[in-house]
Amino acid sequence: MAFVVEDGTGKPDANSYGAVADADSYFADRGITAWTGTPEQKQSVLIQATDYIEGRFGDRFIGTKKTDTQALSWPRKNADAYPDDTVPVKLQRACFEYAVRALSAALAPDLKVDPSGLSVVASKKKVGPIETEYSVAQTGLGSTPMLFRPYPAADMLLRGLVYSASQVIR
Repeated sequence: MAFVVEDGTGKPDANSYGAVADADSYFADRGITAWTGTPEQKQSVLIQATDYIEGRFGDRFIGTKKTDTQALSWPRKNADAYPDDTVPVKLQRACFEYAVRALSAALAPDLKVDPSGLSVVASKKKVGPIETEYSVAQTGLGSTPMLFRPYPAADMLLRGLVYSASQVIR
């Protein structure tokens, strides 16, 4: 599949909210040196970042899709101060922030589960020279596993573009 950046027209084959050259400039301006790799590697993590954004926030974005045929959630109609022919700069920047994290680890790794399907938490305890590592299945109230790990620097960029999880829309 080709690398296709959404430009605000509602492309049916778009798979990224940001271009490599724009990400290069973004990280250079901020002195972030972790943004490395070949152009193809950078395209790959930008696609992964866009997939993460779509999976985590796609159904919570303000407004509605501009067209029925567009591949991604943006551009949007009725999205407050954002014209329906643009992809907001802060959405592009969030994509860059998620992408740099995708260079070193999966953005949404599979949960560790035991044979019964309960999520597993691994822990280590060290007392003096003795160290013990064990795994415990999470059960009970409040044990729902977190499907998406928070990334504060990127998540904060999406403020104003998504409804909060507790917000009621009528």
